[in-house]
Amino acid sequence: MSVSGNLKTMLPGDLLQWLSLGQKTGTLCVRNKGVEKKIFFRNGRVISSASNDPREYLGQFLMSHGYITEPELMKAMEVQAQSRILLGKILVMIDVINEEDLQRLMRRKAEEEIYDIFLWNEGEFEFIDNELPQMEMIPLQVDVTGLIMEGTRRVDEWGRIHTLIGHEALIPSIVKEVPPEELEDDAQRTVVLAIDGKRSLAELVLESRSSSFNVASTVYHLAREGYVTLDDPTLQAEAKKVEEAPFDEGTSEDDEILSLIARAQQSLRVREYEKAQRFLKAAENLDPSHQRVRNAIKGAESAILSDLRGQGLHDSKIPRVAKPLEEITQMNFTPNEGFMLSRINGQWDLGSLIKISPIREPDAMLIFYKLWKDGIIALD
Repeated sequence: MSVSGNLKTMLPGDLLQWLSLGQKTGTLCVRNKGVEKKIFFRNGRVISSASNDPREYLGQFLMSHGYITEPELMKAMEVQAQSRILLGKILVMIDVINEEDLQRLMRRKAEEEIYDIFLWNEGEFEFIDNELPQMEMIPLQVDVTGLIMEGTRRVDEWGRIHTLIGHEALIPSIVKEVPPEELEDDAQRTVVLAIDGKRSLAELVLESRSSSFNVASTVYHLAREGYVTLDDPTLQAEAKKVEEAPFDEGTSEDDEILSLIARAQQSLRVREYEKAQRFLKAAENLDPSHQRVRNAIKGAESAILSDLRGQGLHDSKIPRVAKPLEEITQMNFTPNEGFMLSRINGQWDLGSLIKISPIREPDAMLIFYKLWKDGIIALD
């Protein structure tokens, strides 16, 4: 038996409370714009969770709390590929983290994944009774009442944060030393260490491997206390618009979506990948739950990855920077481009760089393709 619905009609707090009070056992799937999270329940308590967002993978979460480095994660993932042992157990085996800290951080990770759902403006859910994954899981016991209380608090705080932080292009700078007592945990300390007066909030999210909420909340608190100032380099922060002419007023939303999908498919045929992604993003913004949109995005990503690999972007290729550093520093890169470019060391191959990054594989591969096409990197 399964129950499904929309987060606009049943809020996350109400949904979790219903599952808790009903002492449900099964899997709750929550989806929003390509992100899918699974929360596993046994007798009304959360026992584990999973997410397809790379930013929420265990390795990224441990880096955000300062427990492992990128080389240590790379080593652990190489062992995992050969042994098929859970990443957490491997990290304990190689003495990167002890069992007690792993359990604590796994529980914290599950909580953070669920808190994030409270900040979604829309999304769909489905609960499948008595279905739990066959794969081995590190068991957790997370109190649902505590999740609801903290998730609700974050919704309120998010509103306050937005009164000061309107978008992620803002660049924070530290103007006086931050006392240790001003920071609540290791994740906030990691954010502060990444603030250099050059990185925007979006870049801090990538560099610190933290959530948008944690970065914004940390910066908001420090700005209010006078430790940080915020600079807006654009003063506009306008999203990039679809280039084609607007639709007629009489066009229905469904017709508009189908037209955007058709334009995306045409762009794919001529290998204009970024334009195809913009069309699909516009269609997704109109109706994230539209089945044709979902299928089109999934198909486009599969086609792009296949084509890029056909052009030579194999996981085993090792990228190296092909332009002088002085020239590169004068160029403008998106936060994602800058992040991936900064990880190229002439030793790690494309597959490894993608595995340790908080960026989805199709997006990361497109970044490498663009850098390669523009002559910024070469592939060995």
